Amino acid sequence: MARAQQIPIDGPEGVWTVVTRTSTYVIDFGEMTLLRAPGVGRTDDHRWEVSELRRDSEDIPLLDVKICRVGEPAQFWVRAADDPEVRTWRVTTPVVEIERIG
Repeated sequence: MARAQQIPIDGPEGVWTVVTRTSTYVIDFGEMTLLRAPGVGRTDDHRWEVSELRRDSEDIPLLDVKICRVGEPAQFWVRAADDPEVRTWRVTTPVVEIERIG
């Protein structure tokens, strides 16, 4: 649909894909969820290692997006899906592409 250089920090809407060096993320601001598809990134450099994270390929509750800009690591504030008291940062490898898909 519409490619972007960053996700707006103030009042983002819709569904977005964020492709990093090692993974692809789907952010749904209507549902406030984040999904990570590990190993579905875009890099020719084999030095980038794909990390395994809890709840990969599952929607997890998204609390906030601190930064999500092409060329920089994205920072997502999330809540553990199985424990609402646990909150953590997800920091990505550098973002390669951002697109609003819905």
